[in-house]
Amino acid sequence: MRLAVFIMSICLSGLSLAQTAAQSLGKQLGHQTNIEADFVQYVLDASGSRLQETHGHMVLAQPNRFWWQTQDPFAQLIVSNGKQLWVYDNDLEQVTVQALDHRTTNTPALLLSGNGTNIGEKFTVVMKRADNGLVLYHLTPKDPESLYQTLRLNFKNNQLLEMQLEDSMYQKTSLIFSNLVLNPNITDDLFEFVAPKGVDVLELDQL
Repeated sequence: MRLAVFIMSICLSGLSLAQTAAQSLGKQLGHQTNIEADFVQYVLDASGSRLQETHGHMVLAQPNRFWWQTQDPFAQLIVSNGKQLWVYDNDLEQVTVQALDHRTTNTPALLLSGNGTNIGEKFTVVMKRADNGLVLYHLTPKDPESLYQTLRLNFKNNQLLEMQLEDSMYQKTSLIFSNLVLNPNITDDLFEFVAPKGVDVLELDQL
């Protein structure tokens, strides 16, 4: 009986810590209702070797609105107004448009621009504090169909420094943020994409 009570207390303690970590992360994300920043995106193999490097710029606004542009060698613009998602490939002169699906578009932009208060409903969160002032959050998606098996967010002085995602093949995508501006003045027009003249528009589903 005592063993059962002891095991139960450990389980409850673990649950409490996870809830506290999720609440802490939600608070961190809540400080950053709107974000604008430059980023460098690295794709790493299972051993940590760099396979690809891409530079870009992002503007995020809660809830679920984002403008996410990457430069060469894979120039692309991804825009969402919270309901629709546009993916514009300049080289292909093509834009695809679809309803924003929170399950299949579990991307860095969607995670960072989402509602931080319900982060614990979607992820199991573990928080660690480093000696250099870094606060590290390790997230495991609860949805088995998530595109990623683990995510990591690093903050310092309440500012996001790095985000790393790992897929089921152990390939990692690391984003290093710089020139970050919290709560910049932005207009709703930024999150409405208008296809340039002559560009093919492909609708992937009914909106």
